Amino acid sequence: MPHDTPSCSLSERGTPVAALGLGADERAVLAILRHYCVSFAAPAREGWIVAIRAALDAFGEARGPHVAVATLAALQVLRRTRASGFRFNTPDCPDCSAFVTGHERLLIAALRAAASGRDDAARAHADLLCEGNGGGRVAAALAVLARTALEPAPVPVSDPA
Repeated sequence: MPHDTPSCSLSERGTPVAALGLGADERAVLAILRHYCVSFAAPAREGWIVAIRAALDAFGEARGPHVAVATLAALQVLRRTRASGFRFNTPDCPDCSAFVTGHERLLIAALRAAASGRDDAARAHADLLCEGNGGGRVAAALAVLARTALEPAPVPVSDPA
């Protein structure tokens, strides 16, 4: 049921997710991140459990746990670095989750830059995201997340026998 949570808002939802052209892995990371954010905003909702399940569903039993941890690690570094809160759209509302906030958009931009090896751009986006509080550690954490979630999984070697 849309807008049944206190975090839903009919205004200031942000940019449509569809406008960003996110790939499946990027959309999955955004959903995982949002569920972790719910854990901090409303601990009783236990969003961390849903975040781990979303990572397992999107990335599989082998890679999913690594993506879940890398996402949480990046969020924790961000939480320690930002002076103010991180604005996110709830993953539980189909209407709200179809948009990204300005903060989410900056994080995705930094993640994409890190994934493409544009370290200076990743750092610039992270600096903006961290409100000038030194985004180097956030950019580094997002680089780990990019390597974990956005790079193709290695192709298993098959036994020719």
